[in-house]
Amino acid sequence: MIDLFKQRLAEKIQHKDIALAMLVDRGGRIRWHAGRPIAGRSVEEGTGFSRTHLRQALADRSGVAGQDIMISAGELGFPQSARFLFVRSLLVHPVSDELFLYVDSGNDRFDPEDLEFFRQSGCELRELLAELRGVEEGAGGISGTSPAARRIRELVVTYALEEDPVLLLGETGVGKSHIAQLIHRFSGRAGQLIVVDTPAIPEHLIESELFGHCRGAFTGAVRDKQGLVEAARGGTLFLDEIAEVPMAFQAKLLRFMDSQRFRPVGDTRERSAAVRVIAATHRDLGEEIARQRFREDLFFRLNVLSIEIPPLRQRREDLRTLIFEHQRLLRGKTLGPGFWEVVEGHDWPGNVRELVNVLKRAGIQLSHPTIGREIAELLPRRPSNPGDGAPANPELARVHAALAAGISFWDCAWAAFLEREINRAELRSLLAEHFAASQHNLKALARRLHVPDEDYARFVSALHKYRVHPGR
Repeated sequence: MIDLFKQRLAEKIQHKDIALAMLVDRGGRIRWHAGRPIAGRSVEEGTGFSRTHLRQALADRSGVAGQDIMISAGELGFPQSARFLFVRSLLVHPVSDELFLYVDSGNDRFDPEDLEFFRQSGCELRELLAELRGVEEGAGGISGTSPAARRIRELVVTYALEEDPVLLLGETGVGKSHIAQLIHRFSGRAGQLIVVDTPAIPEHLIESELFGHCRGAFTGAVRDKQGLVEAARGGTLFLDEIAEVPMAFQAKLLRFMDSQRFRPVGDTRERSAAVRVIAATHRDLGEEIARQRFREDLFFRLNVLSIEIPPLRQRREDLRTLIFEHQRLLRGKTLGPGFWEVVEGHDWPGNVRELVNVLKRAGIQLSHPTIGREIAELLPRRPSNPGDGAPANPELARVHAALAAGISFWDCAWAAFLEREINRAELRSLLAEHFAASQHNLKALARRLHVPDEDYARFVSALHKYRVHPGR
């Protein structure tokens, strides 16, 4: 989509001597450029282009209704900066109310065919952006009419124009993975979106998984293996739960992001891969930095463009949109009295993921054709002390609720244990409860705790290593 537009524009100016094309937003930020090298990220601080007519266009509040600014050398008002750069012609075309296309011809001149191409390209981009902004159905965690949902949709489209990394922040279940997919899809990058589930990769294998390895690099490396970075060449690498990347590897990841170069384990030669990085985490990276578990320089490199996704309890006005969007999960059942009172009064600790799971259970488990207050029976229940009904440990209660909402064992129970939010006895008790409900079958236990099949060996290993195996 957008990447194809940028590629066509770059190809068009290649035959012009040191020509330049840029997309600039209303705030003066340079969103993208191709052709002649420039410096700076904004119109005010940048060099290598003519700022005079860009400033004029940005100050014109008529947006797309405004006229193109087209001027050539020799005309009255041709800017001194353009003469200094030996620019012969330049065009500023309003793509939308908030985005402008700047093109100059370098030492050559634009002919009428060039100008028509650039104007038509601007119109096509305007139509494309309008189409992407209108995408709502199936938008998962960003559906809704709340200001937060509208703002996130706008940022998704805006960031699709960019090449810089994107950092997605928010609680588990808010839709970070879906937003990463949308940014990649709207960007139109030629390569794949490669998802890296970092918590599922053992610490000693993460470099090999990302960068690949050569035969004989370590015991068990019987053949060359391509890494996930190379698989994402020309596309997007999505690092889910970036805070779980080991400190020992973070410096190498930072170097790759800076240089787009990496070295497979056991290889003496460096390789390159043009990859855009999107990262996500439910953790507070500032706190992780303070605890010396995350590199500050890596945080600054990732945090160029960020989206903070609020939890569902902070945008309750989107609940109805989300439920109607997923109403097919109810298998034809209708919504009756008391339904909205229950769902709008619930905190949804598992966010959109929990909501979807509750609707699935309602479609399967409830037999009456109309669903009312009985939806409350399917909401996660927080365990309590039999004596007084108070939670034994609020964090343990949160873990139980998250598991009931469909959150992975790694993201709630295991993370809480490693953070010392729940102790070994509490984790063992939780596992024992689910182990009994799984007929004392470990594979059934893993499935019950939402552990992916490919993580089963790691799951069993963790139970033994940390002495929390429920069968021992």
